[in-house]
Amino acid sequence: MGLFSNLFGDGGKDIDNALSKMKTLADDLAESQGQSGQAQPVSAPSQGTRISGGSSEEIISGPSGDSWGPNMPAEENQFNSGLPYQDYFYNVLNGAFASYQVDRQMVRNGKAAVFTFSQAGMKKLVVEVISDSSNPYKLMKDCHAQGIPYLRFYYDHDGWWNTKSYVTRRISKALGI
Repeated sequence: MGLFSNLFGDGGKDIDNALSKMKTLADDLAESQGQSGQAQPVSAPSQGTRISGGSSEEIISGPSGDSWGPNMPAEENQFNSGLPYQDYFYNVLNGAFASYQVDRQMVRNGKAAVFTFSQAGMKKLVVEVISDSSNPYKLMKDCHAQGIPYLRFYYDHDGWWNTKSYVTRRISKALGI
């Protein structure tokens, strides 16, 4: 239970969940700033990115990150693997985390995948791979209530590539390894 849940009971759970989500976003931002801890300059996405505005589209240019941006990275990722997203994630997770049992469950009528990491019969992490248009909060809240770490990846968010290094880096951090 978080601080606000302790102070306000069930009414504080929403505040605790929002704070948890903000911490995850802050951690991801800090990770994207590199080892120096200094913010990297933000520039427009690479050439070919279409920015919609009203009735027209504008094409702008700039760099891509290691797992985001309009240009597909050369590194193995969800889109160049030739596999459906759920198989790509399953292969990456089983290959990179062989010391864990990784169980896959398709949910929401096959529109989402949940990967549960276990070790010695104990749940260690739940990873949900969902559509950008999904409402992901139920599983996240359930995991939070049980004290199980939770991560989320989107398989259809424009410009997010889910490179192998990005996926394994985030999961390793969540597992504390």
